[in-house]
Amino acid sequence: MPALIGPVTAEQATARRTRVVVLGSGWGAVSFIRSLDPEAFGERGPYELVVVSPRNYMLYTPLLPSAVGGVVSENSIVESIRKIVGDKGTYYEARVADIDPYNRTLTCVKQFCEVCVARKNSGHTEADHTFSLHYDILLCAVGAMNATFGIPGVKENCWFLKSMEDASRLRRHISKTLEQAALPDVTPEARRAMLSFVVVGGGPTGVEMAAELHDLVANDVTRHMPQIKDNVSITLVDGMDSLLGSFHKEIQTYAGEVFQHSGIKLRLGTKVTAVHEGHISVQLKDGSMDTVPYGTAIWAAGIAMHPLVAQLQAACRRADVSRGLLVDPHLRVLGSQGTIFCLGDAAVTGAAPQAALPPTAQVARQEGEYLAALLSQTKLAVQPAYSAWPARSSWPLKSVDGESQTDVVVLPEGTKPFSYTHMGALAYLGDQKGVMDLPVKTPFLKTLRGHLGGQAWRTLETFMQISHRTRWLVTHDWLRAALFGRNISNI
Repeated sequence: MPALIGPVTAEQATARRTRVVVLGSGWGAVSFIRSLDPEAFGERGPYELVVVSPRNYMLYTPLLPSAVGGVVSENSIVESIRKIVGDKGTYYEARVADIDPYNRTLTCVKQFCEVCVARKNSGHTEADHTFSLHYDILLCAVGAMNATFGIPGVKENCWFLKSMEDASRLRRHISKTLEQAALPDVTPEARRAMLSFVVVGGGPTGVEMAAELHDLVANDVTRHMPQIKDNVSITLVDGMDSLLGSFHKEIQTYAGEVFQHSGIKLRLGTKVTAVHEGHISVQLKDGSMDTVPYGTAIWAAGIAMHPLVAQLQAACRRADVSRGLLVDPHLRVLGSQGTIFCLGDAAVTGAAPQAALPPTAQVARQEGEYLAALLSQTKLAVQPAYSAWPARSSWPLKSVDGESQTDVVVLPEGTKPFSYTHMGALAYLGDQKGVMDLPVKTPFLKTLRGHLGGQAWRTLETFMQISHRTRWLVTHDWLRAALFGRNISNI
């Protein structure tokens, strides 16, 4: 099908299906795809679905710390995006380099394979891997990037935990570090320096990463490398005064007590100012400066805007917020004339930080389900004719209140806005202990803590897997780790 650029005629609009393009293969995108009505997105439905992502699998990100700790296998927490899409649409493994919301076109770059890399020396360039894709409705679910907050040395010296590649590299690094420290010619001072692990970030990812490191040392290093177990230190650094700041106060206090009892050092109320090779410069609450030595520094301190989201912000002439794309109550990107929806970490649901929904998996999942129901039930389509299509220099049109005057895709009157229902929050603290911030609180029960919380965490993390295959594999991994220990090899 040739690309349709700009306004289309009534004959063109009726001769084809509405093309819905989804960018990304994370929580929001997969939730949308799985919740679609097959009748609406099948071969005879009014929609044509195209999914574009450089990653051809969905990753269950909450268990990345467990993958680093060797508890679950990397393969157990991924599912093929092609299996998820199935007969509903088409998947293209490509990276979107540019979005043109005026003409509703994407510039996509295919990933260089090993053969293509070899051919680059003979005149084969990245331009040969570029193609254009037209959309009628675009769903931006590209997620977010690691936030370094402009702190010097973070990218150069820290390990991240955002992708499967991050987790695999970090797991192998930890294994090699343990083996290196166990060699007979390593001095006690050098061993302590090598085995000093510092985690920056007191949110769920940082807390669970520290907990998994503790369990790895307490259970497996103690058993197989007893000569180095006493040289391992784990420190968690965060600028807040307590761990898990978004959780209930009882959980924040309990998490700190568990970590202190486990021997995990806490440097709270401590702001990182720079990361150097071998030590982190920090500023304390009283303004004084200090250093935190490390052998391995793991950065889990927040997220930042994806570069594609920044580009789309500029194209729509909206720079309302710094984290992502500001959306209306129906998750439509402001300034997109109704043609672009945004969900997941890239979407900001309120201009004020306190009004925006948190960038969590359950928010993205519910947003995906909402948009799937919206498109399946309302049969949205590009308006067939535009008698006064605005010049590109004046696009997008805005009214006094900042909303679009002329929507290319119009929602039916009375369409219900997105409404989020909080289902609680979970975190693992090590030693088979965990916490759950319950969605419904009573005077007698507000949270689950301890071993009961740990069992709730493990059960729900297994149940929330993306497929029956991954549920089975994760269950098998829990059992394998309990019976035979973690994977401490560097394979």
